[in-house]
Amino acid sequence: MSYVPIRGFDGMVSEGATPTALLSIEDWEADLDVEISKQGPFLNDAGKIYKVRGGQEVKGTFKGKVPAGLDVTQSAIVAALTGGTDVNLVLRQGVTGVGTTGFVLTIATAIISKIKIGQDGKNGASYACSFESNGSFSIA
Repeated sequence: MSYVPIRGFDGMVSEGATPTALLSIEDWEADLDVEISKQGPFLNDAGKIYKVRGGQEVKGTFKGKVPAGLDVTQSAIVAALTGGTDVNLVLRQGVTGVGTTGFVLTIATAIISKIKIGQDGKNGASYACSFESNGSFSIA
C-alpha cells in the first residue's frame, strides 16, 4: 500500500445532535490521555513500582475566523459555554467517502471550557475554543 497524504484543508469540526460543520475553521487538535497511577513499592517486593491505567479523557482546541453575520454553529458553541451544557463534537481528518478519511474523533458530551474571540486589522475576526470530554468518546 502506498502513502497517500490527506490534504490540509480536508477535515472538519462539527457540532450538534445531527452534527453540522462549523464554518471557517482553520485547524483543530486533540490530546487523548489515560490516567496512570503508581502503586508501591511494597514491603518484601524489591522496591518495584507498579502502574495502573485509569480513566481516559480527551482535551483539545479548534480555531478559525468569524464570518460576517456569525455562524449558527459557532454561536451554539458559545451558548454551550455560557449555558453550562454539553455539546456533541465530531472532529474529522480527511473527507468521508472519497478514500481520504483519517481519524474521526466523536465526543458525545464535550464541555466547552474556554472561548477566545478577537479582532485585528490584518486578519479580521477570530475565534478559538477549548474543549474536553465529559464521559466517553470514540476514535476510529
